This record gives sequence, structure tokens and C-alpha cells, in this order.
Amino acid sequence: MNNAECAGLGKVDGNWINDDVEYALEWPKWEHNVAKAKQLLAEAGYPNGFNYDWLTPGPPYFSRGEAHHWAASGDRHPRQTADPGTRVYNKRRQGGMKEWPGINILLAGARIGASWANWYESLFKCGGQLAADTICVKDLDAKFDQYAASARPAERKQLAEEIQREILESYYFVPVFRHAFMNAIGPRIAAQKWQDVFPTFISTGYAYPWEEIRLKG
Repeated sequence: MNNAECAGLGKVDGNWINDDVEYALEWPKWEHNVAKAKQLLAEAGYPNGFNYDWLTPGPPYFSRGEAHHWAASGDRHPRQTADPGTRVYNKRRQGGMKEWPGINILLAGARIGASWANWYESLFKCGGQLAADTICVKDLDAKFDQYAASARPAERKQLAEEIQREILESYYFVPVFRHAFMNAIGPRIAAQKWQDVFPTFISTGYAYPWEEIRLKG
């Protein structure tokens, strides 16, 4: 997926929280080993792969659900798209797994900055901005409340790592890769630098509105 979508410039990662933020836990990177994947499936009782009901890539990155990314190990699925934007997709995610009957694989993105706690509060915590009731593990929320109440760096670090370790070891999230978010100006664009095209780049990397982009000639 990294090679197909990012020319290999993304980073295969083991944690869903960037390793350049405070208290982020380093986690072993996933290896790409199709033979081992097939072996593990066989040992689990699925020598010919398995069927699942839907694979839903988070918009607008629908190509992540293309069959060639998933067929090597024998997995078979129909793909569904939520809509061109994120509103419908996030609304269903927030409703928890009751909104996704059957066996589902959801491809989500974690685009949160600052401390690891921002990731947790938004994407995992019960009632979080993006999480809502998607997962909601109250024992981990209680431990997170301890973290938030503590003023001792050593204790905060320990709690942060314990929470991340539980999430990763229990496979609440399965990190795939860190997307290489690249932007450039082509030779037909009149602007001399990217900021002239998109002055608010610091908040998002999507070039819009298109009508403000001028071509040469």
C-alpha cells in the first residue's frame, strides 16, 4: 500500500501514534511477509483465506481498499465507500460496531498532533471527538484519568506507555503505515511557491479552493 500510494515514501509503523511526540511508545514495525501471513491464516483454520462482509477505507483514500492490496494472503471482500467526504464515515464510526454488522475492516486515519493524549482523547476515549462509542474501554479511560490528574513526569510516562501497550497488544487498532503527505507545484502553475497557492498550509495540506489557483498563460 505504501509503495502503490506513496511511492514507498511513507513509513511502515508499529504504533498508531507518531514516534516524534511526547510519551509515544516505540513498537515493532510490521514485516511484509506474504508466506508467513498465509501460514498464520492456515494455523488459525483459514488455509484458503477468509471472507469478510465489507472493507471500508476512510474517505477520500478509497484506493486503500483496492483488491490488489488485500488479495495476496487470500482475503476476499466487497469494498464500500461512505461518501466523498468524511461526515457519513465518521458518523458511522462514532456509533460503534453496531453500525457495522457482520465482519468488517475499517481503514481509518489518525491525524492528530501534539501529545499522545490528543490521539487518545479524540480517537479512543469514550465520547471522544472522533471516537464517540467506536471502542470505549472504560478501564483504559480510568487509567487515562489518572494520567491527566498526575503532575509527576515518571508516573505520566508509565501510564501513557501502559495504555498504548494495552491498545496495541489487544489489537484495538492495527497500525499499517504512516502516509507520506506530499505537495508540489507543477510547471503549469503561475505561483512561485506553495504558500502563494495555499497560504493556510499549516492547518491542512489539501489545495483548495481550486478556483484560486492560477495557471501560466
